[in-house]
Amino acid sequence: MPDLVFVHLSDIHFRKGCTGDIHDENKKLRHELGLDLRRLRTELPRFDGLLVSGDIAYGGKPEEYDYARNWLESIRELVECDHKGVMVTPGNHDIDRSLIPVNGEIDLLQGEIRGAGSIRDCDNALTAMLRDPLRGASLLLPLSAYNAFAEQYGCRVTRDCPYWQRDFPLRDGTVLRVCGLTTTLISGLHDHLQTHKMIYGAAQQNFLREPNVRLAIIGHHPPSWTLEGDDADRVFSTLTAFQTFGHKHDQWITPLGNGVRLIAGAIHPDRRETQWQPRYAAIAITTIDDRHLKLEIYPRRWSDEEFLFMADYNSQGKKVREYTVTVEARQPNLN
Repeated sequence: MPDLVFVHLSDIHFRKGCTGDIHDENKKLRHELGLDLRRLRTELPRFDGLLVSGDIAYGGKPEEYDYARNWLESIRELVECDHKGVMVTPGNHDIDRSLIPVNGEIDLLQGEIRGAGSIRDCDNALTAMLRDPLRGASLLLPLSAYNAFAEQYGCRVTRDCPYWQRDFPLRDGTVLRVCGLTTTLISGLHDHLQTHKMIYGAAQQNFLREPNVRLAIIGHHPPSWTLEGDDADRVFSTLTAFQTFGHKHDQWITPLGNGVRLIAGAIHPDRRETQWQPRYAAIAITTIDDRHLKLEIYPRRWSDEEFLFMADYNSQGKKVREYTVTVEARQPNLN
């Protein structure tokens, strides 16, 4: 019996003017997702949370979040998940780029960070900017509509704290701490894998080992899309039991360091993509002993043959990917 079970969704892309009417081409995908979650419920004991790793909207507009809110609440009610189990992080499509005119204040602030020099200099520039009440508020202005949406789930981000944390009890008395990263602090008009990468910043890599706490992270852009790159990769892979990201629209699972990384497929990928295939996943976490957790990942994919979501079988005919990860030894209660 798993200690915790989460559903991982990403890249939903609710687009103003294209969602919710009779012409909404993704309506069937969302409907079939609900039906598939009912099927998964027969294999899993319950759902404790929904992890949504960014690109909830398409243009970061309030109207897009109105629809997203209603849909996400319908999914939460369907899986009978508590309200505090919903966890969201922003993606580049959650940025309102109309608030970042070329050579405007925010565009110049982002350029100042990118042009600071070394990774360390870029990080120092970001840190100084977030510490400044006026410039920090300006840097986060394009996330205003997202933040209004995320606030209802306790996932709002600020210049004082660009991430959130949530604890879930495990059966052995330890806790799983989920950390939600904001990978879009300098996302804007010029985002590009080679020329205009994202940045996490020191605050979102400064994880502290604490007794009886197992760490997990959720964010939109994986390390390969950030200025920190390998440095962030080492931090995440060493200190966390599992990582979940989105953005790439191509789902895969990789054991890394002491844990496992799940890159999500998109719920609504662009149909012009050469490998268009909607995907999502469920993650079950089980305590084995005081040094090990078992992760069971249930990848799901869209079937063009049957027009439904189904298990994504591997070459061995398995629909579940199983991993054992090593964690810090549980400490006895010293009180």
